[in-house]
Amino acid sequence: MSKGAYTAVCFCIILSASFLLTAPESALAEERGKAVIVFIDRVSLDDIIEAEMPNLDHLISFGGIGLMTTNTGGSRSQRDAYLTMGASARAIGSEKSILSLNATEKYHDTLASDLYRCITGGTCQDTAVVNLGIPQIIRNNESKPYTVKIGALGTALRDAGLIPAVIGNCDTPSELKRYLPGFLMDDRGIVPLGYVDSDYLEHDPLRPFGIKTNYEILIERTEDLWDKCDVLAIQLGDTSRAEDFRYEASDKMNKAYKRLALEEGDAFLGRLLDKLNLDTDMIIVLSALNPASDLSENNRLSPVIIAGRGFCKGLLSSASTKRKGIVTNMDIGPTVLGFFGMDKLAVQNGSPIAALPDSGTLEDLFRFNKRLVEIYNQRGFLLRSYVLAQIVVMIGALLIILYNRRYIGLVYAGVFFLLCIPVSYLLLPLFHRPELAGSFILSWLLSAVLTVVLYFFRTNTIKKIMVISIATAGSIILDQLAGGPLIKGSPLGYDAISGARFYGIGNEYMGILLGAVCAGCGAMLESGDRTLHRAAILLPLLTLTVMGYPSYGANVGGTVSAGLAFASLYVLARKGRISLRHVLPIGLFAGAAVTLIFFIDSVRAVDSQSHLGQTISLIQANGIYELFNIVYRKVSMNIKLFKYTIWTRVFLLSLISMVILLFRPIGIVKNTAKQYPMAIKGLTAGIIGSIAALLTNDSGIVAAATTMVFTAPPFILLVCDCLRAEQQDRILAA
Repeated sequence: MSKGAYTAVCFCIILSASFLLTAPESALAEERGKAVIVFIDRVSLDDIIEAEMPNLDHLISFGGIGLMTTNTGGSRSQRDAYLTMGASARAIGSEKSILSLNATEKYHDTLASDLYRCITGGTCQDTAVVNLGIPQIIRNNESKPYTVKIGALGTALRDAGLIPAVIGNCDTPSELKRYLPGFLMDDRGIVPLGYVDSDYLEHDPLRPFGIKTNYEILIERTEDLWDKCDVLAIQLGDTSRAEDFRYEASDKMNKAYKRLALEEGDAFLGRLLDKLNLDTDMIIVLSALNPASDLSENNRLSPVIIAGRGFCKGLLSSASTKRKGIVTNMDIGPTVLGFFGMDKLAVQNGSPIAALPDSGTLEDLFRFNKRLVEIYNQRGFLLRSYVLAQIVVMIGALLIILYNRRYIGLVYAGVFFLLCIPVSYLLLPLFHRPELAGSFILSWLLSAVLTVVLYFFRTNTIKKIMVISIATAGSIILDQLAGGPLIKGSPLGYDAISGARFYGIGNEYMGILLGAVCAGCGAMLESGDRTLHRAAILLPLLTLTVMGYPSYGANVGGTVSAGLAFASLYVLARKGRISLRHVLPIGLFAGAAVTLIFFIDSVRAVDSQSHLGQTISLIQANGIYELFNIVYRKVSMNIKLFKYTIWTRVFLLSLISMVILLFRPIGIVKNTAKQYPMAIKGLTAGIIGSIAALLTNDSGIVAAATTMVFTAPPFILLVCDCLRAEQQDRILAA
């Protein structure tokens, strides 16, 4: 072979090898696309609807839209909101957590990179953005009763070889407000690329604080970073500055500033969309926090829009909420990771967001948002009024029983009214009333009607207790089997705004269901009817299944409590009492129920798992220490709630009432147990379930108190029956 031919062959080999080595990487980069997140803070759905935003409207026309919770580990602020989204756990910031700077930017005449090295001992590239408050942020979150990894999203991206970048700020002339890096920084407080300085702000005396965003410079910086990063977060700060200016200007001008900022931001969004290929890329547009006017009305759900690869037109949802149209701020990080085919870290609590095909409009979502706010605002008063009714009726019943039994008929009416309110509250969403007065009057009127029906129902007290108990339990079970449409809108259910629970059965109705089943089964066993005896066996099994199954109740603490209560009821019914040798089998039954639920949950997809499956995954990833965190959190929450929640009064008053009746009138409990042995055993099982609920739930005092709703009041009814019987016997004897 000639020298020239040899050289040509070598050149071809080198060229081919170069192609083979570089082509897959380029193809992979093109396939994975780019994730762009645009923050337009302190705006609501109403603001978006009123402004002229054709580009955002276009995005909504083929993308998903939803409402996002804004709960954090600290205050409801932009500072804590961005850290929460970056950690995918409820985080809290510090006074200096908004102090992020370009590495080459000076702060008090010192380079930010030098300050960062002085503070952390670490170094950074000149292209980086550094957070000078990172040590304080980490320390502030170490005391949380759950694991918070600050910068989890940035850390996951860094470890995967993906490059995040940030552009923008919410600065005012007197204060640096660099919230954005908290979202994409890693656990060292570094974002590899970005511009968060004030150079892109320009002077304008007719705008809030005399400054506004120069979108030409913002576009230039976007162009500069576009090919260098995989994830780009952009802060459009004018809406935030308009919000901060609200105390200085009139309401009319504030509204005009917000609208102008939105419309200018929409024009920028249009230029950004021209750069995106939504067949391969993803864009998220969201507000990290609502405007103050919304927060004052308890509207704490902010808008979020997602379009691009993997998203269709519809309403957004996630495994965190399992609610159409609602996601959490902790879901944003896992959504970005999921876009690149990455699993979230074990310490990230959120889940990837998905769009559920739906023909609903922005106005439909606005009405849904309004309804959620109504539920939240009505819930407190309706619960307090119910608790007050229980306190008044229970104290009144005790006084009548002890001192003036001529009015014992009032006790029946009052107690039946208490037992009817839970089912009337459950049915309340069927008769939606937007105003509090309407909901209150309607629900209590419905309870009064049910009370009258029960009071004049021509049968004995045992059957009346059985009817209202089974009706309540059956309504809750049927609602759970139907997906919980009623419990989601009930004042005794849960609301999306508080963010404590989004699906399944909450602690309020869990306790009511547990108490109602125990009371109802005791009454059925008391009846002596063989068919009812069989039902008394099947109903607890059905309840246990519905309460624990991940697709229905998904309440682990409730499953443990119900397992202990129902096993105790079985032992009491068969053996008459519970001895030490029965404790182990009862505990094993409850443990077996939870183990079975865990097994069912573990074979489901990770993003579809309930709290139990996610908790087990967290323990597997972080070790047994995470279990101690969970126990500590439960104990701390129970101590806090025991001090402050109104349900503590119900729980304590129920126990005190039953203790008083043990001693006065003398012998009444013994006579009641003799006359209604199986019914008393059912109520005893309810007490066991109440104590178990107190010990096994985050807000155990709530579940314990609601369990007592169907324990202490029915006991008072049975005592009144015995007193009436004794009174009649004395009359006949005379």
